[in-house]
Amino acid sequence: MPEQYKNTPESVDDLDDEADPVEANKVTKSAEAAQQANLEEWWRTFGNSELIELIDRGLANNSDVRIATIRLAQAKSRSDQAHAGIFPTVTAPLGESVGSIPVGTGTAGNTKQKSYQASLLGNWRVDIWGEQSSTAESAKYQLWQAAFESDNVQRNMTAGLASNYIELLSLNDRLRLAGKTEAVLRSMLTATKVRVNVADATVNELDQQKMTFFSARSALHTLEQQRESALSSIAFMVGTVPESLKLSNGGLDALYLPSVVPALPSSLLFRRPDVRMAEARLLAADADVDVARARILPPLDLTSQAGYSGAAMAQLFQPSALFWNAISNVTVSIFDSGKLASQKENAQAVHEEMVENYARTIYQAVSEVENALSNIRLTSQRLNVQQKVTATARRAWGNSAEAYAIGSIDYMALLEARRAYYRQQEEYQQVRMTLFKGYISLFQSLGGGFSASDQMPGKGVRPLTAKNQSPGVTTKKLFTGVDWDAVPEDSSTPYWQVELSGLYHSATIDSTWRDLRTRYSKQMKNLFLRPRLQGKVEDSTEGRMAWYRLYISKFATPDSALELCATLQANYQRCRVVSSQSDETVVASPATKGLTGALSDPVKSLVPSAAVKNVAPANIKTSLDKG
Repeated sequence: MPEQYKNTPESVDDLDDEADPVEANKVTKSAEAAQQANLEEWWRTFGNSELIELIDRGLANNSDVRIATIRLAQAKSRSDQAHAGIFPTVTAPLGESVGSIPVGTGTAGNTKQKSYQASLLGNWRVDIWGEQSSTAESAKYQLWQAAFESDNVQRNMTAGLASNYIELLSLNDRLRLAGKTEAVLRSMLTATKVRVNVADATVNELDQQKMTFFSARSALHTLEQQRESALSSIAFMVGTVPESLKLSNGGLDALYLPSVVPALPSSLLFRRPDVRMAEARLLAADADVDVARARILPPLDLTSQAGYSGAAMAQLFQPSALFWNAISNVTVSIFDSGKLASQKENAQAVHEEMVENYARTIYQAVSEVENALSNIRLTSQRLNVQQKVTATARRAWGNSAEAYAIGSIDYMALLEARRAYYRQQEEYQQVRMTLFKGYISLFQSLGGGFSASDQMPGKGVRPLTAKNQSPGVTTKKLFTGVDWDAVPEDSSTPYWQVELSGLYHSATIDSTWRDLRTRYSKQMKNLFLRPRLQGKVEDSTEGRMAWYRLYISKFATPDSALELCATLQANYQRCRVVSSQSDETVVASPATKGLTGALSDPVKSLVPSAAVKNVAPANIKTSLDKG
């Protein structure tokens, strides 16, 4: 890795003092503050509350983030299955067989005979060559790959959502400018018509003015279409429909321009989740080579069985019916046409491919950072020049207004000066949008937008964290308003909760609760969020890689819980109402039953049955350390 980036900024350049202070962008000038900015929540450096709320909503409801969390749970199950293959399996065969035995000559002399058997059967493939342990190791690294993929989805989602929001704000500014430009061109068209009527202008000039006016109107409709498209993209990324998404009509002036001094390039080995994914794939492929190599060698299988066997059920468990056997089996492959050797060669080739893929991913990460830094540097220079051009165009418009007042120029020249100013303003807004998107690309390429993951286990050398930065910093104390250690006051008296559908990554729970409190502030009063641990990567520290089901608690009556669930479903958030004693005790969904008369006796219908009452209450006291 290089010691530093080629385009690393040495200082933050101030915008030109001659630029118009009204149009000039607000800039944070402290490089030291930028260095202390948290990459995990880089969008906060833009200083826009609406953007912060949108990111929280996206982390809580984005479908790709949810799917990645579910895939992480699937990978955990596969890892557990592979680990279980190391140990013996014990089964209990119970059988009844019927056969015929000859008692004379011919088939007429045959008689039926029954036999019964009950035993315990144990099978174990001794892992003398490391096949089972290598399989488990490969599955473990695939689990880490799924965890890093979840991080990568969060990284790309936050960057994509912020980029669409920046574009929306820019389109708001450009639409306002396009409206002003259209008004100017309409005035120019009216003035040209008057001049034609008094023979001061030709019909050709009138047609040219009409063409310019209608082109501007067409551009206005194009901008409106682009704004609707950006709004739809934002709605999709936050898990809703455009109709239910209400955003302000603010512009880019509502944002601050952050200052970023990137860390050393070597920090990408730890911060970038796609690099960590490639690392995990490489380590899994390395373990697969050990699996393929071990399969060439003869396996040792041990089988033992002990039980009872008899001709009559009543005599089955007599001492005389006891039997046992033990078998050890070694299978040597004599001829397989090179099948096992080819499998090993294929595993080695895949491993070599993963080495190249790992290096390629690192080079791509560095290249993306360099491109983002270069884009910011050159776009900043372009913005500086464009500010001067825009300021000059505005002064020219002011001078034209003074000249028109004393009769030095005609009305058409005044309108043309005003139109030129709006045209430069349009270009200025586009450059500003490009610069903001450049910063978003930089944060994304530096690995921002998620909580830094732990180092993977193993004997090999792992990428180190950045200086003064420790992994796994996500702890319970960061989740304000989330009741991790809530204990039911009386488990024998049921209360009701609203269960949010799907699995939630530990890194998104705080954002989920903030989003709920922001959008449903009245309904969430006196309520709290209760996470229930569903699984985690055991090797991760402090619950960094864990996933939960979320419950909004607690409601004294099912009607109040149904009312909240109906409100959530009306805003396209799936939920259900469940009892505190059992998730199987579910209230009818408000989507299928109205709140009025939904339950003739809701309390009675929700009290667990006798069979359910004997079940231990669900363990809803969870922490990051145990489930």
